[in-house]
Amino acid sequence: MAVDISKESPVLQAIIKVAPYIPLFIDEPVSVAVTNKTGFIFNQPCKEIPVSSELGVPFPEGSTPGMVIASGQRTAREVPPHVYGIPFKSYAIPLYEGNEVAGCLMIAKSIETIKSVKEAISSLSDEIEQVVTAVNEITDGVQVASENNQMVFDQMANLLEETQKMNDILSVINKFSNSTKILGLNASIEAARAGTAGKGFAVVAQEIERLSGNTTQSAQEIGTMLGSIESQVNNISEGSRETTDAFTQQAASLQEIAATIENLNANVKVIASYIQQL
Repeated sequence: MAVDISKESPVLQAIIKVAPYIPLFIDEPVSVAVTNKTGFIFNQPCKEIPVSSELGVPFPEGSTPGMVIASGQRTAREVPPHVYGIPFKSYAIPLYEGNEVAGCLMIAKSIETIKSVKEAISSLSDEIEQVVTAVNEITDGVQVASENNQMVFDQMANLLEETQKMNDILSVINKFSNSTKILGLNASIEAARAGTAGKGFAVVAQEIERLSGNTTQSAQEIGTMLGSIESQVNNISEGSRETTDAFTQQAASLQEIAATIENLNANVKVIASYIQQL
């Protein structure tokens, strides 16, 4: 149906003249339409949003322009597909002639892009939260491993202390063995001087020397084993210390990563809130 624009109010005639240029200011495909109080008097659809609004035909029930003209307020809403055949996001502002609403200017944007962005943002936010959860779990595991490794390190330190105490005891035994050996030698000398009368005492002296020698040999073997144990414990302790330091550094790095990801997630949520307003 043809519409005689000359019969419309001056403000509507002016808007119709500039309406074809509005899409040039927007970075995505939009359809533009102008209405009077009852129906569309200008419609410029795009191929992405081919809104089928016949000029001069009254608005469909529940349409955006009808709401704007009735309320005199700017409206932005998603139009379901049953109204114009396709879903889209409609932005409409009232056009006043003096104090009275003469019509409205409408811009329609595809909601597919907006929905895709919303879904992508939502998916990204969910994935980031999963990553944060995983990083926190790894961090907890590293901290537990660090604590366990510290326990091993502490136990190794205790073992070294016990080894040192055993070395101290061996030192006393060696001193006693040396003294006993000297005592045995002196007893042998005295037995030799006593001649036949000292033969029984000589046997005892020889047994003392033999026991002293065995004690010294056993003490030396124990000392060698303790030295080997101490060396191995030192190696384990050093490894535990280095591992604990590495775990501590890893835990700190993971905490920094988690904090960075949480900041990223916060920014994503801010973006999502902006997207929701589109």
